Amino acid sequence: MSEPSGYLLHGTAFSSKEAAFEILVHNHEQELRFHKLWDEDAQPYYFESQPQLTIPKSIAEQADKTDLDTLFEWGKQEFYQWFNHEQDEYMPIIYAYLAGKALGVDLVKVVEG
Repeated sequence: MSEPSGYLLHGTAFSSKEAAFEILVHNHEQELRFHKLWDEDAQPYYFESQPQLTIPKSIAEQADKTDLDTLFEWGKQEFYQWFNHEQDEYMPIIYAYLAGKALGVDLVKVVEG
């Protein structure tokens, strides 16, 4: 089995034993108690991979020509006309793509197609 994603200790999630130790231990007495508690109660947990949202490169390039404020002002009808796109399926993904760009995170993967 693969490495655990983290550990649960009395309902609190930690990325590693070292991370838990750094947060919870401030003196020698706590250190001794921590190791005993960890050995008895820490439970590994595993995250399952989540599906990745994708958007065709052609639609992402079209979306890049505007910004979220403009899209929210336009509303759904103007959005359809601007994209000249008949399908509902990309609307939420385009908003997520642009929101991710605005936040500086990759919420949607751009793929060829």
